[in-house]
Amino acid sequence: MKLEIENETKDIKELDKLLLTKLKIQKNELLSWKLTRKSLDARKKPTLYFLLQFEVELKEKISLILAKKGILKPLTEKVIEKTASLGEKLDKRPVIVGSGPSGLMCAYKLAEKGLKPIIIERGAPVEERVEAVNEFVRTGEFNKKTNVAFGEGGAGTFSDGKLTTRSKSPLVKDVLEILIKGGADEAITYINNPHLGTDGLREIVVKIREMIINKGGTFIFSKAFKSFDIIDESDSNGAKGVKGIYLDDGTYIETNMVILAIGHSAKDTIRYLAEVGIPLEAKPYSVGFRIEHKASLINMNQYGRDDEITEKLLGNSEYYLTYKGDRGVYSFCMCPGGVVVPSNSFDGEIVTNGMSYKNRAGKQSNAAIVATVGIDDFNEGPLGGVEFQEEIERKAFNLSGGSLMALGQNAMDFIEGKGSNEIKVDFKPSYLPGIKLGDFRDVLPIDICEELVKGLKDFDRKIPGFIAGGFLTGPETRTSSPVRILRDENAMILGYNKIYAIGEGAGYAGGIVSAGIDGLKLAYTILKKYNGVNN
Repeated sequence: MKLEIENETKDIKELDKLLLTKLKIQKNELLSWKLTRKSLDARKKPTLYFLLQFEVELKEKISLILAKKGILKPLTEKVIEKTASLGEKLDKRPVIVGSGPSGLMCAYKLAEKGLKPIIIERGAPVEERVEAVNEFVRTGEFNKKTNVAFGEGGAGTFSDGKLTTRSKSPLVKDVLEILIKGGADEAITYINNPHLGTDGLREIVVKIREMIINKGGTFIFSKAFKSFDIIDESDSNGAKGVKGIYLDDGTYIETNMVILAIGHSAKDTIRYLAEVGIPLEAKPYSVGFRIEHKASLINMNQYGRDDEITEKLLGNSEYYLTYKGDRGVYSFCMCPGGVVVPSNSFDGEIVTNGMSYKNRAGKQSNAAIVATVGIDDFNEGPLGGVEFQEEIERKAFNLSGGSLMALGQNAMDFIEGKGSNEIKVDFKPSYLPGIKLGDFRDVLPIDICEELVKGLKDFDRKIPGFIAGGFLTGPETRTSSPVRILRDENAMILGYNKIYAIGEGAGYAGGIVSAGIDGLKLAYTILKKYNGVNN
């Protein structure tokens, strides 16, 4: 069903009447209905429409007639067996390392079924984390344990909170349901490209933590995983088990099940895993920079207008751009009405990310523009991608003079092959602690810069003014994990028993929903065997 956006407020209250008219049926023939998708149609901009999709339950006779005419499609839904259990008990409580989306979703489901997980988070809980990040932005003093990358909720807590995913897994629904229990708006189940915003995520993460605790889970904050206590002898399959873990303050936790949900920035943990022989491999990811524009420039291009109605009903516009060159250049993590934020996880590095609030009401919009890098770009070995990433981040830090100011450049100067010595756009770049003007060719490999130039020129044809009105801030290097932890079909690390790796840090997910799915899949696998814990 199509509605002009100007009529949305009026018509949305009478959707049942509109459905009856559209289907040409009587009121008593419509038993129930549910809005399942709402998206924007801007093909005839500046005239804009909402496209609505519904699930309806009709009386059988009329349902068969409409299905025969092709007006309705029978609803089919994939089902995953989730809770059938052999009824065994774990000897010790399972430990989950990391409280990002995969860790939280896994913990929630295990706690719900009585397994009482212990969640280890190197950073602080959300309330303290927000204060630490605000202090960093104000003073430039970096907190190694609690920052935009580390802390409760993972890196996504300081992002746009996008819930977009290409996954067709039925577990998408489960992830959204848990977020709704945590306080998310039910509209995330039907809005096209839903997002929570950093402010929404902060509240939701706290609520999910409280639900996990109420179901028997335990959180240990501001302490990092340091090492495994591995059982010396292998089992009959040649796999080694675990009898406990050590934290960085010397704390020892007995457990016979460890779930690594470490996120894509825990490079110290990855190095430890490599040292002790956990199987790893380098994987492709992408690097580049953030580009920032006035939100009105993007709105005019995407909507064909920028007025009170679009501001009220649509908010600032998104875009997704791709260029198929030698590497592939694309926009990533677009933040309408957002800001560019520091996302370094350790001293001596500069990393950027984008963040926006639920209302996306800021005057500027930003997105990462990145080019794909792969095995051929890296040094040999499983940590080649990590080393490539670190080299870029260190170069940016050195250019800042150790000030933690990000590298900045006018997009037009970058295209013309010259560094910037003044800001030429008519807005102030949003990154704090501040900008150090220069040239991205001093940080990124030249061949990558050449591809980014080609990509930007292509994007400027699609969004006129994209280059002239754009300002670059970076580098952007944390698009996904540079390493993959090798695991079997049940997420168990190869060669080990009951040591699992999930989520973005394991190299098998990207974004809140896909990471959450990965965590839930493991939880359901565990619950097929266990329904409780002895201690």
